[in-house]
Amino acid sequence: MSENTKSYFYHLQNIFVATDFLSYSTAGLQLATELSELSCAALTCFHALEKIPTSIRDILFPYAALGSDEVEFMNELRSGTEKRGAKFLRDTMGEAAEHMRLKVDFARDSMAKSILHAASEVNADLMVAGAYGTKPHTTGIIGSMAATFVAYTRIPLYLVKDPTHYSGHKKILVAFLDPSLSAQLLAWTVSFAMCYEGADIEIVTPVPDWNGCDRFGDYHHFAPTERQIAQALESITVRAKQAVQALSVPFAYEPHARELSFRQHAPVMHSASAVLSVADEIGADLIVLPSVQPSLNVDNEIREIARNVTEYANQNCLVIPEAFLR
Repeated sequence: MSENTKSYFYHLQNIFVATDFLSYSTAGLQLATELSELSCAALTCFHALEKIPTSIRDILFPYAALGSDEVEFMNELRSGTEKRGAKFLRDTMGEAAEHMRLKVDFARDSMAKSILHAASEVNADLMVAGAYGTKPHTTGIIGSMAATFVAYTRIPLYLVKDPTHYSGHKKILVAFLDPSLSAQLLAWTVSFAMCYEGADIEIVTPVPDWNGCDRFGDYHHFAPTERQIAQALESITVRAKQAVQALSVPFAYEPHARELSFRQHAPVMHSASAVLSVADEIGADLIVLPSVQPSLNVDNEIREIARNVTEYANQNCLVIPEAFLR
């Protein structure tokens, strides 16, 4: 561990949980509670209420669609949901519910973007959400709200993919997809791992498969030689080692940090497939990867990889947006 490099060690202060009072968000609550206790972070549980559909509004308030009757109705609905949510937290989390702040509000725009806005309002530095909501779990397809979270989040997003198999974080796989983000991404991953005794970190840096990149054969005559592929493998291994060497952690965490293996994997295949394959191979229970917010008319490979990994992973995923790392 270098003593002269800048420390990117992160301490969680505000954890935000998007909850719909269903199984996936329940698992997220349990995880967030554990993290808040380990890091002494404040914990906010947020439930978004859908806007009153026009058809219901016309039935309930045919003559005063924008009058006081509707306001009273909305206040009563919010109050009732708060009571239901508080009971859910007590029944689910027991005494830990006393340390949670429950917030219920109506969606301002889309449900997903309203939740992201609520997270920013409390200055959250970690958002926890379920990958599915009311719809049945379909392999390879995460819920539309979760997909929006992955695409637009500006803070780290922990996505719960399987609410039944969470058993802590013993094996964390971090995906190096952009050299300019690797050092900060690794530092954030180590910060997260330090919360869990015995947690280990391994690194995957995919070497894109030429055939997968050149789907139409346009660059067939420029295919790399075995020597060039070997040089690419050597180069990414060196970059991974440099990221590890640049890591700086507080003195109290150094013994744990020295125990981390940082074993490097460099499969030659499509990047998303490489991350998923290595995660299954090593038995990872968490995948950490970077992402980039959408830009108008601009495709971005890092964002596509994040989308594909979060959709098809068998593991929980921690998505760290580029804006948070720079």
